[in-house]
Amino acid sequence: MLEILLFIGLVALLVIGNVVLRVRNKKSVQLWFTVGVSLLLLLSLSFLSGAQSIYFNLISINPFSLFFIFLFTLGMILLNLIAYSRSRDYSNFAILSSFALVGMYLIAGSTSLVSIFIGLELMSIPSSFIILLSRRESLEAATKYFVMASVAIALLSFAVVLVYGSTNSLALQLPQQQPSTLMSFAFILFVAALGFEASLFPFNVLLPDVYQGSSAYATAMLGGLNKKAGFAALLQIFILIFITFHFAFIAIALLSVLTMFYGNLGALVQENFKRMLAYSSISQAGYILMGIAVADQAGIGASLVQIFAHVFLFIGIMGIVAWLESRERNEINDLIGLYKENRLCAIALTFFMLALAGVPFTTGFVGKFLIFLSAVSAGLVWLALLGIINSIISVFYYAKAITAIYTNKLGAYRMRLDRPTLIVVLVCAALTLLFGIYPQPLIQMTSNAAGYLFASI
Repeated sequence: MLEILLFIGLVALLVIGNVVLRVRNKKSVQLWFTVGVSLLLLLSLSFLSGAQSIYFNLISINPFSLFFIFLFTLGMILLNLIAYSRSRDYSNFAILSSFALVGMYLIAGSTSLVSIFIGLELMSIPSSFIILLSRRESLEAATKYFVMASVAIALLSFAVVLVYGSTNSLALQLPQQQPSTLMSFAFILFVAALGFEASLFPFNVLLPDVYQGSSAYATAMLGGLNKKAGFAALLQIFILIFITFHFAFIAIALLSVLTMFYGNLGALVQENFKRMLAYSSISQAGYILMGIAVADQAGIGASLVQIFAHVFLFIGIMGIVAWLESRERNEINDLIGLYKENRLCAIALTFFMLALAGVPFTTGFVGKFLIFLSAVSAGLVWLALLGIINSIISVFYYAKAITAIYTNKLGAYRMRLDRPTLIVVLVCAALTLLFGIYPQPLIQMTSNAAGYLFASI
């Protein structure tokens, strides 16, 4: 109990402290305060590692929630470092991202559809303002994101009402009665609502516009953390409520294929680098969805590995994109000469894109390998083959960007990477390489998280 109180106290301190420091306009102090309290939150997770408790019938501390809490906390630390060096008003980002982080915690530890609803709202509203405040030209992107989030929460509300009307309960648990038409319709609404949050086809049509129109650090938050919070909600709802709906997981498998092809084929024709990465992010959602379609512990564990991999790959890339964006370099052709200008930046960007493509000795390879293996083991060989085909397609647009990086440029001169961005890049690269070479601790952690979900059925 003391460990829980410590964790709650640190979360409250993070939010309240940022509000106070925002009023006093202490930007540098606010950064160190946010990073320091977040590191204490990470440390406190070690005391909660053996805990499995439910509080207020809304929130649970368990291996699944702790996996996502760790991911969100570390990811938010890295995002604060990027935003500090690139934001026009870091103080606003710090306080808004703190509220969004609380929403992510609620989603990760949900035991009820109510806490998922509150968590999504608490995450989406601050995110809209982060986009709006990130740059002067971001009004359109913020409006599109707000519209997407509003439609998503409306559909989610309707789905929650249908579940309650059918089961007389809002708890995340298996319904006692047989699958009904009402529950089937609720499943469709959940897919649509969480499809906006998790970037699933066809609910992601505005996503590339939002990513391109936002500042890079805001894009890093949307693709690196918000999207994974959507998957945290999706995993809990699909496994704990709809695991007996066999048609549902056939639909998820088809949705996975459509999402992968939409993302990869869309990325092939892009000239704007951030827009290309938006479509790439959509394709990664398709791979994650493939593991969910398997609907067993191995498949869910593999999806969690891929989620972990994509968080740090995407944030690492966006750190570099933010650095390039500050120099008005937004197109793929603007990468020409990067190797001459900053070799560390060029090598890191190459490494991250190769990892996204699934090159061995990276977390990107480990995640995809486990997902394809789980699909084959479950008899979904066709799904694994389509996933492999999509991985091959992705090589072409990553190769296009990598070729530009190593193309000579007349008049290229050396440019230094600022210290906060350098820290972000090195941390993301280290995690990608470390768990790519030695993935056993990560696989064990994700297996425990997936095992808890299935033990709760």
